[in-house]
Formats: sequence, structure tokens, C-alpha cells
Amino acid sequence: MTGLLRSVTASLASSVVERLTDENVQDIVDTAASGGITYWAIEPSARELAGMPDDCQYVIVEGEDDRLFGFGGHRQVEEVHYLSRDQIRQAYAKVLDPAQGYANREYHGYVAQSWIDRTGGGIDTSMIDAGTADILVQVACFGEIRYG
Repeated sequence: MTGLLRSVTASLASSVVERLTDENVQDIVDTAASGGITYWAIEPSARELAGMPDDCQYVIVEGEDDRLFGFGGHRQVEEVHYLSRDQIRQAYAKVLDPAQGYANREYHGYVAQSWIDRTGGGIDTSMIDAGTADILVQVACFGEIRYG
């Protein structure tokens, strides 16, 4: 990466962290939880929620739960991820970067358009669909795309 590109990328990341509001981050996580990540993540248990560090706001549990209404089946947890709002912001900045390698053109386009349409109240989260939110959460959790 050239010095100029590195400086532009660092400047963009800094601007994203400043411009993404807490409400924007919450909208992204809510969209992910409502359908984006449900094929690889499950609801956190009370114990997992209780283990959340003070500097984090979100619990993402990687795993499977095939119990139906409490009858039979099993709950298998691969890993518990505790995320802060800033980790979601950083993931957004990474996916917004034109040189990113996380998302295809369609999903990158949704992130880019949400940034282009930003106002004083933050980004336009209506552009972030479930698939895009899934990518953002995966980048925040894993630093890569593991599922999908």
C-alpha cells in the first residue's frame, strides 16, 4: 500500500469512527440479529450476557441451537464474541474502504451508499440490509468472512 493510500485509508477510518453514531451502530447490530447472522449465531444465554466486559455492548454467540421450544435437541457454542460499538465502527470503515476484500460489489455498494447519504445524524442505515449487516458483524468478530 502506498503512503498516500495508507494516509487516505487512515483518514477515512478516523472519519467513520467520528460519524457513525451509537444509534447507527445499534441499527446495524439489530439488522444483523434480525436475520443477517441467524444462520451462524444464536441467542446469548444469561451466563454469556453476564460475562460481557464493561467496555462492550454486544454479545455474539457463534454456534447452533436446534432445541425447539425447550424439547430435545442441543445448543452448541463455538465461541462467544463480546463487541464494542467501536469494533462495529472499525468493521464498517474496513468494508467501506475501496480496496477492501471482505464484501462483493453489491454489499460494498450498500455500505458506500450509506456513507454517501450520511447527514449530521450519521450514516443512512436504511441502506444496510441483513446481508450487509452480517458482513459487518463478521468483520468485527473475526476480522474476516467465515460464513456465507
